[in-house]
Formats: sequence, structure tokens, C-alpha cells
Amino acid sequence: MKTRLILCLLAAATAASAEEALDIAKRSLPFIKEKGLAWIEDRQCASCHQIPSMLWSLNSALKAGLITESPEVVKWTPWAADWRHWNQTKDKDGVDKVSAGNIDTMVFLLLGSSDPAPAWAADFRAQLLKNQQPDGSWKAGGQLPLGKRPPREIHEVTTMWTLLALKPTADDPVRKRAEDYLAKAQPGQSTEWHAVRLLLKPDDAALREALLAFQHEDGGWGWLTNEPSDAFGTGLALYVLAKSGLPADHDSRKKAVAFLKSTQRPDGSWPVPSTRARDKNKINKTATYWGTAWAVIGLLEDPAVTGVSAAR
Repeated sequence: MKTRLILCLLAAATAASAEEALDIAKRSLPFIKEKGLAWIEDRQCASCHQIPSMLWSLNSALKAGLITESPEVVKWTPWAADWRHWNQTKDKDGVDKVSAGNIDTMVFLLLGSSDPAPAWAADFRAQLLKNQQPDGSWKAGGQLPLGKRPPREIHEVTTMWTLLALKPTADDPVRKRAEDYLAKAQPGQSTEWHAVRLLLKPDDAALREALLAFQHEDGGWGWLTNEPSDAFGTGLALYVLAKSGLPADHDSRKKAVAFLKSTQRPDGSWPVPSTRARDKNKINKTATYWGTAWAVIGLLEDPAVTGVSAAR
């Protein structure tokens, strides 16, 4: 009887925690829609992360049942998938040149899209395969090379994300070249580097523990591991840990959800310092948008069943 009572209390606590995560994410959706659509209107450009982040977070909300429809996803997914909206030169450069500079745009549209795979997915993967560098890497584009982490790490992260997007289609030589490139990597300075490494091997308990070790006392992760907690690093970590099977009632997840709850602004966003070195850690609109989108994605990702979670 006592054991049954404890199990019931644990189940109730887990359900309450999941409900709280949904509530936090729901408060962010108006901000994500408003600022995403404003970006489209002002820039007429999908950006490497801005609109893909909007679409990924809204697709996560649809998948979680937080919303039942999204006119934004229906209207702007085909628009964002059109390479002529990836830079300001429109169609003057041609699809091959524009695609080469927008690896991250294609990757995030692929990873954040809903099932079944959209019609443009095969074309994107063909472009990604075409743009693998001789050393096995894929090169980051847009403002990503301006980030406050070593240049090689920036390209390592893009390479890892690209491998994830190519998983269904990457042949052995492509994967082998990328893995040989990544095998020479030094430990990354960003939470993203450690997170995406775990995404590639979600059953690896050591990689999961390495990511958990960077969680701060306040429950969050910084975008850089040695910087204060923010929604960007915390959302990424939550998403990847869920993908690796970290249970919803795990203390680390509950602390991260509590951190996001306590730091969320009234408009549903979270202030995030710029990821660019030249901005000297000032709060930045672009980083705030990315971080808010990642917080939603991380909060809404259900824990997967993996070898790690089964062994817990």
C-alpha cells in the first residue's frame, strides 16, 4: 500500500511538471509568431536560423497538442524552403551558390519539419551532400562564423547538425569523411557542441553525463558552458537530453524547467546575450529569439526510449 502511494505521488508530480512545461511554452508562442512574422516583413529573408526556428518551435507545439493548427507553418514553410528567400540577392546568384552559403538554413528546416517529409527534403539533402568539404566538414554560413567560439568549433557544430539531417540518406563515405573530421575535434566551449554530439549518439551514457555536468546551480545551461545560464543553452540541453531518454521526472530536467519558469519575461521571451563576439555579451534580439524558440522546443520534447533510459 505504501509503495503504491509513493508511485501515485511520483506519477502526479511528473504530470504536474509536464503540465508546467506546457504552460511555460504556451506563453512563448505569441512572441515567437509576432517576432517571426515581423522579421519576414522587415527583411524578406528566412535567415539561417530565424524563420527555421519559428517553424521548428511551432511544429513542436503542434506535435505536443499545444495548438491544433498553425497558419504560420502552412504559409511560411514553403516560403522559407525557397532558396530565393535565403539572402538579399534573390535569384541572381543561383541555387548552388546560395545553398552553399546556407547549409544551416537547410539543416534546420529539415530537422524542424513535420512528418511526412516535405517535397523539398530530397533536394535539400542533395545540396548538402554536394557541399561537403574535402576535409569532411560542412561550413557554417550567415552570421554563425562571427560567433564567440573557436572557428573550427563553429564548423564542427554545423557538421554535426548536417549529419543529423542526412541520417536517412548519407552514404558510408560521406559519413566516414565527416566522422574523421570530427575525430580531430577538441572539446567544445559551447553547450551546443556537447549537445549535438550527444544527439548523434543518444545511447551514449558518458556523453549524456558530460552534458549534464555543465548544468549550473540555478538549473540552466549557458550558450557557452562557462557563461551564466540562458534560455538558448537550456532549451538545447533539454531537447537533446529528452532525445537521449532523460526521464521527465529527472531532477536535472525539473531544475531546468524551474529556471525557465523563473526567468521568462511577461511577453513570453527570455533575454539572451548575443552569440557574436563583437557584441560583448549584450542582450541581442536575434539571440533572444533563437533562445526563446529553443526553450519551447526543449520544453515540448517528450523523452525518447533509448538504451540509456532503459538502463537507468
